[in-house]
Amino acid sequence: MDFELLLLRALKSLIGVLGLLLAYLSIKAYRKSKSKNMLFLSIGFGIITVGSILAGLSFEFLGFSLLQVNIVESLMILVGFIMVLYSIYGID
Repeated sequence: MDFELLLLRALKSLIGVLGLLLAYLSIKAYRKSKSKNMLFLSIGFGIITVGSILAGLSFEFLGFSLLQVNIVESLMILVGFIMVLYSIYGID
């Protein structure tokens, strides 16, 4: 197994774990405060995390190229960042 592929798998796993932790903590904060800002923040973190996990699974198991999964992941990150920005500037 190539070192680069092993490194990519490890990094994707860490991104998935940390992203899910961020999404969980922001959902927990939303439930406590009922602030729509926290809801959009948690959605943004969730979209970013799902995009990363989806890209990794698509490459590993569905046979998509790294370029294809990178495009999908980049789109998901873009949408997630828009949600995070909206949570900061869009409400209240």
